[in-house]
Amino acid sequence: MNIVKELRKKKNIQQKELALILNVSQPTVSEWESGKKDPSGERLQKLADFFGVDELVILGRNIVTGSEEEPKTEEAKILAKGIDQLPKEQREQALNVIRAMFAQNSDLFEGREGR
Repeated sequence: MNIVKELRKKKNIQQKELALILNVSQPTVSEWESGKKDPSGERLQKLADFFGVDELVILGRNIVTGSEEEPKTEEAKILAKGIDQLPKEQREQALNVIRAMFAQNSDLFEGREGR
């Protein structure tokens, strides 16, 4: 399913409602959902802001996809679901906590860059 459609359905709104909110036509929303067109510029930013996700998520380029092996730990499962799906403020809070933990334990992660 297209990410715009998926996000719209999670908010439980119709295409027509989303179109009114974003000041676009309903056929425009339909084209985004069908993949005929990608939103760009100000429309892309409005979509991302409305759904509380990064613009790249809207474009389907920043989505954590399933890997060959299912994550085994609870932490890995949470990260695999996609921190990028959280609202921007919560995503920044989560990343700040993770960064702080990595900084406090940097000796555990030496030589692991790029993994």
